[in-house]
Amino acid sequence: MLFASKIYKNMPKFNLKLSFSIDKNYAAGLLPQRNDKNLFYQETSCRSDLKNFSLSSENRRIINKTSQFNFQRIARNDFLFDLSVQKTIYRWIKTLGWKFPINSVKNIFTNHIFNYIYIWKNENEQVVAYSVCYFSQKLSHIAYVFYNPDYSRRNLPIRLTLQTIIDSQKEGLEYCYLGRFSPDSGFYKRTMPGFEHFKDGYWVKY
Repeated sequence: MLFASKIYKNMPKFNLKLSFSIDKNYAAGLLPQRNDKNLFYQETSCRSDLKNFSLSSENRRIINKTSQFNFQRIARNDFLFDLSVQKTIYRWIKTLGWKFPINSVKNIFTNHIFNYIYIWKNENEQVVAYSVCYFSQKLSHIAYVFYNPDYSRRNLPIRLTLQTIIDSQKEGLEYCYLGRFSPDSGFYKRTMPGFEHFKDGYWVKY
């Protein structure tokens, strides 16, 4: 906590290029900027403390409601981000109304710190979602998710995050970082196992 508190004090918000390791940047409440793998930014980050891992009844409900989907996690270097994938994600983003330039999408899939991709398929073996993640020996970060808009008001988007947490705990990691958090949005993140957020230089339970 002292490490995080000292770094947090008087820190600018964006374009932070620190001499610390990636893992220490996460511990200090920082998040990677999407257009440059060497830069981080400061906003209210959140994570799942895997030492306090316990699936709630709501977590189990999400798993049961999404049992028809299957997934595989592959190394980013083994993932082919071709024109077909790019067009699919562009179509999803446009339909969902997200402000996410396709050049930024390409960058996080091909030239960033993120090193694993989850590929999700439905019962017809059609790809319905991608999760872009960072995994180290101690922590993980589910950084970006892209999914078919047909499932936007269902349980699949939540399952993407929950599955990364479950896998991280099984692999003996300490934390799974979940990105930005606002008390006014992202309510589902609060239901994740061991949830805590970065506030005033410290990690605290919500």
